[in-house]
Amino acid sequence: EYIMEGLAEKTVLLVTHQVDFLPAFDFVLLMSDGEILQAATYHDLLTSCKDFQDLVNAHRETAGSEGLMDVTSSERHSSSAKEIRKIHVEKEKEFEAPKGDQLIKQEEREIGDHGLKPYLQYLNQNKGYAYFLIASLFHLIFVIGQILQNSWMAANVDNPKVSTLRLILVYLLIGVTSAVFLFMRSLLTVALGLQSSKSLFLQLLNSLFRAPMLFYDSTPLGRILSRVSSDLSIVDLDVPFGLLFAVAATTTCYASLTVLAVVTWQVLFVSIPMIYFALRLQRYYFATAKELMRMNGITKSFIANHLAESVAGAVTIRAFEEEDRFFVKNLDLIDINAAPFFHSFAANEWLIQRLETVSAVVLASAALCMVVLPTGTFSSGVIGMALSYGLSLNASLVFSIQYQ
Repeated sequence: EYIMEGLAEKTVLLVTHQVDFLPAFDFVLLMSDGEILQAATYHDLLTSCKDFQDLVNAHRETAGSEGLMDVTSSERHSSSAKEIRKIHVEKEKEFEAPKGDQLIKQEEREIGDHGLKPYLQYLNQNKGYAYFLIASLFHLIFVIGQILQNSWMAANVDNPKVSTLRLILVYLLIGVTSAVFLFMRSLLTVALGLQSSKSLFLQLLNSLFRAPMLFYDSTPLGRILSRVSSDLSIVDLDVPFGLLFAVAATTTCYASLTVLAVVTWQVLFVSIPMIYFALRLQRYYFATAKELMRMNGITKSFIANHLAESVAGAVTIRAFEEEDRFFVKNLDLIDINAAPFFHSFAANEWLIQRLETVSAVVLASAALCMVVLPTGTFSSGVIGMALSYGLSLNASLVFSIQYQ
């Protein structure tokens, strides 16, 4: 069968149903088997093309329309076009969006730092506060156990009154107890993630199923897929473990600084300004890193939307041999999405380099103070423990600043 396309109104008409309107169009394409046979005005096609005449006559015999062949004057042509345009305008007004709005709205993006509000909303799901507080307490007990374990070994490794068996047994007992609390902390973290994710997922499904049709008309499919896939994955995995990692790294960082301060209190004159400098770096870093991650999340929905549209229109794309164009566009969208992700890695490395410098300054200051201490002030085991905690300060400080 033949298909007619009116370029002036951007409307495709099926001839067997809409022949009556063809005189109103400025240009008509005659197509057969996916190929354009002829392109001209309605009257030119009617006088020059035998196939088009047969098609119009067949429709006239079927529908009993005699007036179509008699439309010859330009005045009637113009009046018919105006009437059709008027009908189209009236129909469009019925579905017109409010003034100043558009049907497909731009995806909203948060700006600036919202502080602890998102995390408090997350912890408010299914006893999240209880899981989080108990898990934080267990990790604090684990850190204290680690300090006691190392202190026991450092204080008694050279003590002749403590046998080797007793030294090892007490060290193992403290270590096993600390490991139990660490294991319970991990279980509570997983429980926190499962309960909160389940609650948020059910709320998301309830909102999607109860959303009006206008929501689906104005929201691209890729944006919805991005919410229920990548964004929900971040909520399921990154948020609960990120919260506990922030608490764990911060606790470990301050524990290391405390051990250094106990051995050499003079290091406080260096560590306190360095901590203030690290917090300033954190604020400067987050101002950029959060915007980059938000840009990455928004551009990810464009990829999903383009993929969904390509899959739905695969037949049309292949019919017009536009596979390469859609493939190139998909690669361009992937590049756009990967650009902010790459820059977030660059910003992360920028932060790590400066935090490592801060840790190195604190460790060097502590080591210098230990060197100038009078002989016999502390045992070699205690000094070795302090230096080991100073070396671990680098990693704990980096994780503490990144996850806060």
